[in-house]
Amino acid sequence: MEQAKSKRDALASPMQCNRAWPADCSHSFDGANEYSIMTRKTYLILLSFAVVILGLVAGGPLFLPALKLLFADWSRNLAQYSDAERVGAAWNFSLGFSLLSAMVPLSAMVTERFAARARYSHALTKSLLVGALAFGAALFYQLEQFASREHMAVTMPQMIGHLTTQLAENPLAKIVWFSAVCLVIFGPVDLWIAHLQKQWRKEPAGIPLQQTGN
Repeated sequence: MEQAKSKRDALASPMQCNRAWPADCSHSFDGANEYSIMTRKTYLILLSFAVVILGLVAGGPLFLPALKLLFADWSRNLAQYSDAERVGAAWNFSLGFSLLSAMVPLSAMVTERFAARARYSHALTKSLLVGALAFGAALFYQLEQFASREHMAVTMPQMIGHLTTQLAENPLAKIVWFSAVCLVIFGPVDLWIAHLQKQWRKEPAGIPLQQTGN
């Protein structure tokens, strides 16, 4: 009798484990998924802070070489500047560059958090594309603006005189700040578009219900 009872208990225990396995597995899967999401968000926040610090540190040494590389004609007409003007212009560029670098992962994380169907990889790709588009458009505008000023200085030298540029008004800092502001605005606009798309998906689903009721 005792042997038969032990066999029944041995057969019942796997069946009970199999019945309880889906619930336990779902709970463990949800917990692991939430833990991975929290870990990734913490990593992204720390990465954003690291990018801000790196932008502040590296912005100063990169400022003048990047300015001379992207705006060679503008740099040739640059007036004499003091060390204080150089430090102020480099600091302005560093702030904009750090904000631009940090807003790329942060805007993607905000989109993923509040948009129901958004994935971080897709949101990050959109943030990179928007940032690159804003940077390219601002770069094209600044180059064309200086080219028109240079053309006017050549055709009308009596009215404009010799064309000189000031370091405090450098176009590179304007481009970086413009791109950063575009990314700041892009997050709420992207969420608003996602909300509109969600409403548009719900509206066709409600039309057949009203027709069947009539």
